[in-house]
Amino acid sequence: KAKEYGAMLQQGVDPRLGQASIIQEKENEAKLEAQKGSIEQLFTSYTSQMEKDGKRTFKAVLTALEKETYPFIKPETKAKDVTKDDLIGILAHMIKRGANTQSNRVRSYLMAAFNYGLAHDNDPANYIGNAKFGLLINPVSVIPKQKAAERVGEHFLNNGEVKQLLWDLENEHTRFQMGEHIRNLLSLCFYTGGQRPYELASSKWDAINWETKTLSVTADISKNKRPHIIPLTDSAINILTKQKVGSFNGYIFPHRLSEERHINLDSLSKAVSRYCEKSEIRSFIPRDIRRTCKTLMGELGISKSIRDRLQNHALQDVSSKHYDRYEYMPEKLRALEVWERELNNVVVDNVIALGGQ
Repeated sequence: KAKEYGAMLQQGVDPRLGQASIIQEKENEAKLEAQKGSIEQLFTSYTSQMEKDGKRTFKAVLTALEKETYPFIKPETKAKDVTKDDLIGILAHMIKRGANTQSNRVRSYLMAAFNYGLAHDNDPANYIGNAKFGLLINPVSVIPKQKAAERVGEHFLNNGEVKQLLWDLENEHTRFQMGEHIRNLLSLCFYTGGQRPYELASSKWDAINWETKTLSVTADISKNKRPHIIPLTDSAINILTKQKVGSFNGYIFPHRLSEERHINLDSLSKAVSRYCEKSEIRSFIPRDIRRTCKTLMGELGISKSIRDRLQNHALQDVSSKHYDRYEYMPEKLRALEVWERELNNVVVDNVIALGGQ
């Protein structure tokens, strides 16, 4: 040390100043390290960005990340210190308890969150106070998905089951303990050709044009962020007319307790689950309604092109993406009228009752 300081003195440098500089540099490094974002900040920032981007699943994603991660990794752990082995442990625990499919979901959430963190430090719009994440790699990238857990959805109700369900919604709601709003929402999903329950539930009354008999799904609630106009058949209008009587706020399907919220979709899932326990038809979930309508409408000879447009699928051909702005309203209405006639030929106890009578 004496030689080192002596050499500094010979060069005209005060060793005390050099030592102070070293101490200051170490303090700065420690301060920067302390400011590195935690795993909790990473999850919060990522899902906040999801919310800004209009992704309605942001709450569910945050809940899943917190539920599965925090028992194994403390929230205050620096995101940069999380290793692939830490994350493998989380996913292995899920697989061990039989949640293979959910493990793939959580893996994709983690992958997206760490990818967000990698880009975060250079984006001034996404700073969390003074925090940076300091990530160099995405630790999830080397962890494979569980391929055996991913199956394309195949379940759909057959014609008789759909008609039995619609008859039950109209006549047996007391036995199945299903409220009017839920019954009307389920019925409307069918009579509009398999629209997404969320998009109907979160639509407001001003989205309906009673003169032209249409319902407009706005871009802000549409899953693919594309506005969508749905022609309404007489049966759909009848459902909406009944719903109007019980509505006390701007939403077509209002929350039971709040004037500023739409109906909770968890209530729909629970109601369908209760129905399946007590009914004779095969078990299904709300998501299956869309597939059911798509399949049975195809059996009626309605073209895939019109069915896709009725359900607002993002069409990928060049013509549809860049040039075709025709709404196909007459074609969609004709398709829904064919579908309506089929739905209203209700079969109960081997007796055909036209128009549900």
